[in-house]
Amino acid sequence: NFLRKYIVYARKTCTDIRLTDEAAAMLKNFYVELRNRYAGEEIPTVPITLRQFEALIRLAEASAKVRLDNWVRVEDAERAIRLMKISLQQLGIDVETGRIDIDKIESGISASKRSKMRMVLDIIADLETKLGKNVPIEDVKAAAEEQGIKDIDEILEKLKSEGLIFVPKAGHVRRV
Repeated sequence: NFLRKYIVYARKTCTDIRLTDEAAAMLKNFYVELRNRYAGEEIPTVPITLRQFEALIRLAEASAKVRLDNWVRVEDAERAIRLMKISLQQLGIDVETGRIDIDKIESGISASKRSKMRMVLDIIADLETKLGKNVPIEDVKAAAEEQGIKDIDEILEKLKSEGLIFVPKAGHVRRV
């Protein structure tokens, strides 16, 4: 009951929440640093988007409200950043690369997995030009193995479920 009253009071009294310059700079620096972390990588991953930055600001504002303050201070920004880091580490780590990848959270497919899917689609397209429309799965698997793709069965299933390929007859695949 006390907690409920506290929340109601906080909502009534803390209506015009503003960020201090230091807190705003801290949140912005975290966003920019994380955004640029993997910029020059072979497989570009997006570790954080504007949507997460906005959520970071809302977390900092909520922290200020808990303190019944209309100003988001450095400690609120630190608390929000700590929560965001924990969340990204628990949900947004690409197990193959060990990097934070927001695509994994938003779409369920990491950048490295999407890259492999693209490579397999390219393999199928290449084999279609050589062998015709229906490509034997064994040929796709062999070509994928040559390119270092190990989880080909999983990737083929994902491509099927995404509607990018289909099985026209047993043991063969075809692009849509």
